[in-house]
Amino acid sequence: MQKGTFRDGWYVVPMDVTFRDIDAFGHVNNAVFFTYFESARTALWFELTGGRDVYDIGFIVARAECDFKAQIRMEPIEVLVRISEMRTTSLDFVYEIRKTVDGTLAATGKVVVVLFDWTTRTKKPIDDELRKKVLSAGS
Repeated sequence: MQKGTFRDGWYVVPMDVTFRDIDAFGHVNNAVFFTYFESARTALWFELTGGRDVYDIGFIVARAECDFKAQIRMEPIEVLVRISEMRTTSLDFVYEIRKTVDGTLAATGKVVVVLFDWTTRTKKPIDDELRKKVLSAGS
């Protein structure tokens, strides 16, 4: 798992586009952008919660969207992620994917997750401790 750092209100995760991410047209396939979002979201979640493995991911994805702005080839990128809104049981992760070399914005996105108790198989409310961690993240 790649770790990131906080910068200007974002959690920034550096990544290298690999050959496996490239399609027959020589650029990153559109479905792979969601994998980049997932990697950055997991890194931020672990940073906030101290989690370390799959059983520490206390949410399920309810909605995912991506706006593609520029093609990415086999090059270094940064995936920026932050939590923009928290409700009772769900929260929004928002993203930017940027080319490392020149900062070109390649994509923006949003993923809505619902906190989930894997034991009872039910959604659960966002507790005060998590709210405080999210609000103080990066400061």
